[in-house]
Amino acid sequence: MKNQVKIEALTSVHTGSGDKKILGIDFLYDENYIYFLDIEKIGKALNIADHPEYAQRWAASIVQGKQKEYLRGSGVDYKRLSRRIPNYVDEFSDQAPSISTQMRDARGLPYIPGTSLKGAIRTVIFAAMASADRDYPGILHKSKREVDQWHRNFFGGIGSDPFRHLHVGDAFFGLQDVGAINTVQIKKSKKNPRIAEIDTIKQYIEVLFEHSSSEFPLRLAADRFNQSLRGRQPLFSDLNSLLTLINGHTKRLIESELKIWSNVQEAESMCETLKGIKEEINSCKSGECVLRLGNASGKRFITGGVLEASNGGMLAIPKTRRIEQATDDDGEYINLLGFVKLSVIG
Repeated sequence: MKNQVKIEALTSVHTGSGDKKILGIDFLYDENYIYFLDIEKIGKALNIADHPEYAQRWAASIVQGKQKEYLRGSGVDYKRLSRRIPNYVDEFSDQAPSISTQMRDARGLPYIPGTSLKGAIRTVIFAAMASADRDYPGILHKSKREVDQWHRNFFGGIGSDPFRHLHVGDAFFGLQDVGAINTVQIKKSKKNPRIAEIDTIKQYIEVLFEHSSSEFPLRLAADRFNQSLRGRQPLFSDLNSLLTLINGHTKRLIESELKIWSNVQEAESMCETLKGIKEEINSCKSGECVLRLGNASGKRFITGGVLEASNGGMLAIPKTRRIEQATDDDGEYINLLGFVKLSVIG
């Protein structure tokens, strides 16, 4: 059955394109906006086809860190010839800072790929099935090699994988839904694990803003999916019960995160975010769930803890703890990335 699903960002979301734009070369900025330069349009405005020496002067200005001044002096309105996004970066640090860009389609529209959504859902089902598999007790604490073998035995090859019966479309957003932000990494202090430390090294990313929303198509043939489970007990019977399964998974992971961070100084804001997401989960109705995806989701949110080796036990801290850091009228705050709410609307 094909459904239409609304997706709303509960926190900033970054689904990376793999492309990084470098300050002074690929983008310029002012207090309000980031300007990603369109090299082709700027080249035409400089008329470098008829004046190759202009291209040499332009290149020299980039090397000298004076591209903005050169373009202005040449009468080129680079702002008009650029794709711009709001600038929420407090300040750029490092000698060659870069911005990791959000996924965009051929029209330039930001989007979350259906493959990213499906991958996050697959992780939930994988973790839930592994926990319930009586034929493989303790699989969650086996080595990566053993888990990979279990995964192949469980899901089979391309022709027999149950997930061929789950089709998830792309979710396209508006140009007004993206901006550039700071992110930093938070970790427990090695000297005192009751205190959190925030790295001074910042990474800058283009994100979908909190509260931005879109829709995407989802088709789930639940009967065929369950028939492909090689005789194992299915954990959901339709889309609504799948969303309930997702909600339970996200809630358990949030509760485990709160156990790690609730008594750690300097992590209070992060815990408040987690508590807020947990309240959102508790308020979900039938046909709604909270899922986490994208960059900086954290190792356990990506894998559900399935791939953690037995010799190390459950890791005390997720591999990735990258957070949004910003300053507003109320002062400095931090926020976690990647939480979205899914709601079946038709």
